[in-house]
Amino acid sequence: MIAASAPGKVILFGEHFVVKGRPSLVSALCKRVHVKISKSEDDRFTLLSPRIGVSLRVTPQRAMSLGGKLAPLSALIRFFHEKFGVKPEPMRVEVESGIPVGAGLGSSAAFSAAFSLAYAAWHGIDVDLDTVMSASLEAERVAHGKPSGVDSAIAVYGGSLLYRVGNRPERVDIRIPEGYKLVVANTGVERSTREVVERVLGRASLLGRASSYVYDAAEELVKLALEAFKGGDALLLGELMDFNQGLLNAMGASSLIIERIVFAARSAGAVGAKLTGAGWGGSVIILVPEAEAGRVMAEVSRSGAVEVFEANIGCEGVQLER
Repeated sequence: MIAASAPGKVILFGEHFVVKGRPSLVSALCKRVHVKISKSEDDRFTLLSPRIGVSLRVTPQRAMSLGGKLAPLSALIRFFHEKFGVKPEPMRVEVESGIPVGAGLGSSAAFSAAFSLAYAAWHGIDVDLDTVMSASLEAERVAHGKPSGVDSAIAVYGGSLLYRVGNRPERVDIRIPEGYKLVVANTGVERSTREVVERVLGRASLLGRASSYVYDAAEELVKLALEAFKGGDALLLGELMDFNQGLLNAMGASSLIIERIVFAARSAGAVGAKLTGAGWGGSVIILVPEAEAGRVMAEVSRSGAVEVFEANIGCEGVQLER
């Protein structure tokens, strides 16, 4: 039996703007997807994932051409077939996820990274993290169309990263300021990342030069946020989060449920709140004083969030497990 796991993610600043080459700040969410591969009891390729209700039994050859939600899995199997000559074989793949699915917290990239590392190890292939990153990106392209790669990067490398498309991710030291907590509120609204990305890019195209000022502002926010994290300045971070949320709203990534949660959090004592990930649904991240955390979480739940939890960030990337 071979097992591997990878973390989810929270984009702290810069989502959507990263698609067009601007920087983003992302940190590994310390909730993980676990993938276990073991010998099949018959001649079938079996996938079991209780959290998303998937139970699949197909021939190994069929596993290379699955469609719908399982198309990314086939993309991973084809990647290793084309790069290393590995042929699909009977096996049992079990997936357990501590990351809410469809919540903008990187569950698909975490699965891709964990499966890739486990699948390579199962076949005796010693892969480096860059290869796992390439495999995960192939799956993310199938799932999301034009991903920036930030989800895959944090799932693979872990920690906290300054990420820009085309550049190697740069490790940065991001810590929640002392006396504050980062809270995640899941709207429970699943959406297509592909559709939201296309919507934002479409608006940017229509706005032309005007949108370039929005993207410039988003890049400046990332620079300011790095300084705020370095100095432990929670109040400035909160202001930057609120401003970033305004830019995302202007570009069409927000929604009524997101705005309701954001304003409920601020009214209850949060210093800042913004969507994380693609938007339209998914999740909201909230920076809140420790003393106000309980009240903010309760108010956010009343405003419509289906799941609210304190988030630990900066954990390790993909790894094999004993």
